[in-house]
Amino acid sequence: MKINEATENYLEAILILTEKDQQVRMSDIAKMLNVSKPSVNKAMGVLKEAGYILQQRYGTILLTDEGRLYAAKVYERHKLFKRFFTEVLGIEESVAEEDACHMEHCVSDITMEKLRVFLTGILNENQKKAA
Repeated sequence: MKINEATENYLEAILILTEKDQQVRMSDIAKMLNVSKPSVNKAMGVLKEAGYILQQRYGTILLTDEGRLYAAKVYERHKLFKRFFTEVLGIEESVAEEDACHMEHCVSDITMEKLRVFLTGILNENQKKAA
């Protein structure tokens, strides 16, 4: 099931918080994304209905296997875009972060794979030149 950009951001936040601490609560997500707890609650309902998270009432939030895969895909896109913007284009990190956050949601898998191959080639060339 495809979800919208805002909901993907919640899924990505859960993944990042999970990697830092096994116990993710709605208040953690609200703080990270600078949103209200009712907004988080609404998004958790969508993610739960889609089968991406497990959550007991007022309990910790866990990613399902499917949710973890989806979140990881979004997060990898984010990191790839940010790296491209900063390392190849020389864009300031804060701008690269903001742009990557928007672009990660709207680019096809084909384009992402081409970007990954391109970026890997550029970075490998730069490493050879530096050696």
